[in-house]
Amino acid sequence: MTGRRAQRRRRPVAAGRRLALAVVAGVVIGSTLAAGGAAVALWTTSAPVSTKAATGAVALSTTDPTSLQRDYTASVPAITGTWSFTNTGSVDADYSTTGSLASGSSADLAASVSVVAWPVPRGSTAGASCTASAAVGSGSVSGTWSAPPRLTGSLAAGASAAWCLRSSTSTTSPLGRVTPVLRATLATGSWSATPQQRSFVQNNTVAPRKTATCSTTDIYYARLHFDPSDRPLETTYGSFVGSTRVGTATETGHYPEFGFTRETLPKDPYGDGPITVDIRVVVNGAPGAIAATGVVVGGYDPNGLRNIQCP
Repeated sequence: MTGRRAQRRRRPVAAGRRLALAVVAGVVIGSTLAAGGAAVALWTTSAPVSTKAATGAVALSTTDPTSLQRDYTASVPAITGTWSFTNTGSVDADYSTTGSLASGSSADLAASVSVVAWPVPRGSTAGASCTASAAVGSGSVSGTWSAPPRLTGSLAAGASAAWCLRSSTSTTSPLGRVTPVLRATLATGSWSATPQQRSFVQNNTVAPRKTATCSTTDIYYARLHFDPSDRPLETTYGSFVGSTRVGTATETGHYPEFGFTRETLPKDPYGDGPITVDIRVVVNGAPGAIAATGVVVGGYDPNGLRNIQCP
């Protein structure tokens, strides 16, 4: 009798243990499903020049491409900078970029600015690879600020990648401002980091080169007229073939015209046929930006005398 009562007392204890184990197992399974089925984004500000975003085990950090925030000038028609990415997560992932323009950007200027990007080789630094004089490296991609080149690659957990970016104006680029907006993403499978977005401002301060119009009234000389409206009327100009000044005449926007004779454009060294002449801004006697470009032609009259005419 005593043994049966003891057995009856032990049965509730065993049932209670089974219930407790079932509850614990349910909590563990529920926690596992919650962690695996929902992506949680986490933002931190531990780095002053980068922002970290994490979604699950995928995390991306990008630098601010402040080296690209500069104005185009006559002496700086191209701007070279860097942009880098770091996979701060715990799994390997692929990165890619896209680009757009912020409100207020000049669409015409953006379309005229060529952009080329190339990855910094392994073992090299961005500082050494992304100088203004550096040659474009292998693996380059091209575009404009209207359609920026797409940067892509793979990053192991904890690894970084750096790219050189070079944007260049053309002689026809209009005055204005662009604010490119670059967006980087990092993903693997169904996991992705919160995209990182960076923007910077570039101003083109160089008026576009215009076409100088040729005219003549006789067979011996020709004139080139140009439009000075992009600059103050007091701006002074000189005429050049390449880097050599042609003649000594200096004109202003009040009289935007230069004349050319066989004395200013002799056969040696300018030769016969078409001769391209640049009208440049002149500051303290030194040539500056090209305001306009025109063409005249060196030839001969029936008596064999050299003359300068229009094409």
